[in-house]
Amino acid sequence: METAIDLTSILSFANLILSSAIVIIAFSLFIYIFTHNLRSSVARSFCALIAFVAVVYMGDVALPKVNTPEAVTFWLKFQWLGIAFVPAAYLHFSDSLLRTTNLTSRWRRRLVLASYLASAAFFGLAISSDLLVRDGRHLPHQISHFAAGPLFWVFALYFFVTVAWGAVNIHRTRKRCLTSTSRRRMTYLAVAFAAPGLGVFPYLVAASMPFSPGGIFFLSVVGNVGVALMIVVMAYSVAYFGVLTPDRVIKHNLIHYLLRGPFVATCVVILMLVVPKVERILGLPRDTVLISAVVALIVLMQIFINLIKPFIDRIIYRQDREEITWIQELDKRLLTTTDLKQFLENVLAALCELFRVRRGFVAVVVGGEPRVEAFCGPLNPAHLPLTSADLMALAKSSGGEGLDNGDFIRGDGYWLLPLRTKSG
Repeated sequence: METAIDLTSILSFANLILSSAIVIIAFSLFIYIFTHNLRSSVARSFCALIAFVAVVYMGDVALPKVNTPEAVTFWLKFQWLGIAFVPAAYLHFSDSLLRTTNLTSRWRRRLVLASYLASAAFFGLAISSDLLVRDGRHLPHQISHFAAGPLFWVFALYFFVTVAWGAVNIHRTRKRCLTSTSRRRMTYLAVAFAAPGLGVFPYLVAASMPFSPGGIFFLSVVGNVGVALMIVVMAYSVAYFGVLTPDRVIKHNLIHYLLRGPFVATCVVILMLVVPKVERILGLPRDTVLISAVVALIVLMQIFINLIKPFIDRIIYRQDREEITWIQELDKRLLTTTDLKQFLENVLAALCELFRVRRGFVAVVVGGEPRVEAFCGPLNPAHLPLTSADLMALAKSSGGEGLDNGDFIRGDGYWLLPLRTKSG
C-alpha cells in the first residue's frame, strides 16, 4: 500500500510539472503565432485551440494548491471552459486548413458556428446545473474532477464525433495538397492533431469510469508528454501559414524563441517546485535561497543557450552549414560609421593615456576642408588647430616611405602622424 501511495505521489508531481510546462508552452505559442501570423485564419483558429487547451491545464496547476470546497468547484468549472470548447476549436482549425486548399463550404462554416454554440451550451450546463457534471472531487494525490451527470454521455459523444470529424478534414486537406512541401507540413499536423484531445481525455475517463488514482495519473502523464511535444509540432507547421518569410528564418526564430522563453520558464518552474518546502535551507530563509537559485538559473540558462546556439543553427541548416557559419561571423566583421568612430575614439583615448596628453584627434581632408573623424579631450571639432593646407603639407612632407613606430612629426604643439592605406 505504501509503495502504491508513493507511486501515486510521484505521478501526481510529474503531472503538476508537465501541466505547468504545457501552460507555459501553450501561452508562449499563442503569443508567438498571434503576433506573427495574425492575418492567417489558420493561425487564428490554432490560437483559439491552444488557448482552450491552456485553460484546462491552468486548472490542473491551480487545483493542487486550493483547500476549500468552494475554490475546488470554481477551478473545476473554470477547467470546463476549456474542456467544453476544445471540440469546437478542433473543428474550426480543421475547417481553416481545408479552406487553404480552396475547398470552401457554407454549410461547413455553419457547422463550425453550431459547434461553438453547442460548446457554449455544454459549458453553461457544467457551471449552472448537475445535468452534465456534479460533485467536484478533490483528494490528496488524486486528479480533481467532476462526477458524470445524466447528460454527460451526450457531451462525450459530441466530443468524439467532433474530433473525429476534424481528423477527417485534416486527412482531406492532406490529400488535396499538390506540393510535397504542403503535404509534408500537413502530415506533421495530422500526426500532432490528437494533442488537445489527449489533454482532455483523462478528465472524460475520470468522470465516467471508476479508474484508480494511479491509473488516471498515468494516463494524464502520458497524455501530457504527448501534448507538450505535439503542440510544438503543430505550432511549427502553423507558423508557415500567411507569411512570406524564408523557412530558414521561421525555423530560427521559432526554435530560439522556444529556447529563451518556454524552455527557460519551464526550468524555473521545475526549480521552484523541487526546492524543499522547509523554513530554512543552509541557515537561510527558503525564499532567499529560492530567489537566488532562480536568478542564477536564468543567467546560466542564457549562457548555455548562447553556447549551443551555433550547434543548433548548424543542425537546423544542414544543407547550408558553410554559409550559415559565415553569416554568424558577419556581424563581428562589419563596421558601421558609428563603430568606426567609436573604434578611433578608443584608440585615441588609449594613446592619450599612454603619452600622458590631454587631447588628440583624427582628421581627414574632404573637399579641400579638414574634418574631424574622432577626437578625445577638450577639443572643439569645428576649429582644428591645423588648416587643410597644413595637413596636406604634412602628408607630403612624410614622403612616400612609411614612418617607423614612434616617428611622429611635431606641428603646432601636436605630435602628428599621417595615416595611409597599405597601397600608399
